[in-house]
Amino acid sequence: MLRLFRRLGGNFPNKRSISSVLPSRALSITCRGQKISREDLFRYTNGRFLVNEKAQCSRRYVNFNLEQLCAVVASAEGCASPVTAIEKMEGGFSKALLMKREDGTEVIAKIPFPNAGPPMYTTASEVAVLKYVKEHTTVPVPKVLAWSSDSSNPVGAEYIIMEKATGVQLFTAWDGLDGSARLSLIEQLTEIEGQLARIDFPAFGHLYLRHSVQDQALHQKLAPTADPTSSYCVGPSCDRSWEQASVGDKSLDKGPWNTLSQLGIGLSQRESSHFSGPGNLTSASQAVVQLLRHAAQTMELLDSNPMIAQSAKPTLWHTDLHMGNIFVSEKDPSKIVSLIDWQSISISPLFMQVRWPVFLEPPDDYAEGFVKPKLPENFEDLDEDGKASASYKFKSASRTKGYEISTYFQNRAAYDARRVPRVFKELFIRCGEVHEEGIVALRACLIELSQTWEELRFPGPCPMSFTEEQIKAHDIEFEEYLERHRIQKFAREYLDTDTDGWISPEIDFNEKLEQNRAIFELMVQKLAAETTREELVEIWPFSEALGTN
Repeated sequence: MLRLFRRLGGNFPNKRSISSVLPSRALSITCRGQKISREDLFRYTNGRFLVNEKAQCSRRYVNFNLEQLCAVVASAEGCASPVTAIEKMEGGFSKALLMKREDGTEVIAKIPFPNAGPPMYTTASEVAVLKYVKEHTTVPVPKVLAWSSDSSNPVGAEYIIMEKATGVQLFTAWDGLDGSARLSLIEQLTEIEGQLARIDFPAFGHLYLRHSVQDQALHQKLAPTADPTSSYCVGPSCDRSWEQASVGDKSLDKGPWNTLSQLGIGLSQRESSHFSGPGNLTSASQAVVQLLRHAAQTMELLDSNPMIAQSAKPTLWHTDLHMGNIFVSEKDPSKIVSLIDWQSISISPLFMQVRWPVFLEPPDDYAEGFVKPKLPENFEDLDEDGKASASYKFKSASRTKGYEISTYFQNRAAYDARRVPRVFKELFIRCGEVHEEGIVALRACLIELSQTWEELRFPGPCPMSFTEEQIKAHDIEFEEYLERHRIQKFAREYLDTDTDGWISPEIDFNEKLEQNRAIFELMVQKLAAETTREELVEIWPFSEALGTN
């Protein structure tokens, strides 16, 4: 048992250390400052859901042995100080427990939810990323103190014990920063991303410690320059989208992939697996599979396309840089002291990884390149509201421009990758979401590729063609697709929620239910000439929460 545990990864304390550091009898368990029961510690209580609430909460329920977890925490780093208090925090895919020890020190215990991704691999990869970044860069990340990717361990769940991030979350300090402090912080971000972009990885997939990948045939070693101790490898993808597909088809190629073409073909085969089984022999399913074949034929040619060759480097990148994941110094809020939440971070093509940090996303009509943002020429003629809106947009564009220009100087590869024609990135995105979104968006991408084939410098003739009649029929279907997504986006933004319908625990849930019904009825009236109530119910993202009224 212990031999298997250590092979899969982990460093659970021995029995002697456990017996000496049991949690305090007066253990305090709280959530948002309020006392909760042990069962509430296991349950998801960080909000409610407008749709599929029972299933959503079930996918976020984790039971574990609290005493054993406290023992791991108490013994971390060789100390023997019992846990006296636990504050529960939760995200969409993990439970984070702030655990205070008797000696006053605090650490974070992170336990993944069942919906986080493939068991074992999700935790093993996050640990590897944190360790690698800590060892081989100056990027500030929490130190891993103890971990296990084997849920049969004494705790009864996968876990990572790590240092508590120092400093404060950026959103608590941002409003108080002046322009120069914000620019300094932005420059630090681009320097951090530059460090990540310069690491050489041999393949696309996820990063692991070599001993935690059970099948040694499913890993690619890093070069000695990137990993002098031969401790790490690139292994199979632990992206959540692969887990469901793999249930029905164990033969799927989940990586690692040595080339861009292999990665793309793997995506198309994964999506095809949802439609090519014995029970999916309908004409609609066959049409989906055929379109995915066209996508795979295009993917085969990507390795020889010079337009993306320089921007397809396998790259590790933090893809969720919002203010809650960035910690800054309390004494000097312009200094980044920690980046958190590296779960499911992949090694993917650079042109697929680059994106604007959430709080630096460009406003409408933002001009990329060396173009200085300006206030509108008629600024002085605007009323007070107009001036306020224009000033806000100008300041937002200026911050985005600061990030863009700093990226040019500190991370030129990422700057160039952002300029890869959008359709290449769309090809991967649309191909990878066919099972959930259907084929309309992928078809639009393939039509665009076929019409710009030579301009995009593909070798040889285009392997697919679309007749004028097919394109006209698609245009009608695509407009319906866009309208459906516009309605769904409007509903999410109005209700301040996401695709799961999550509602913060600080908001009155019943009030949100009323808002959902009210905005739906408003849309019924607004679209009465184009869409029936029944049709709108079908596309409304939160129709389940409309009730019987």
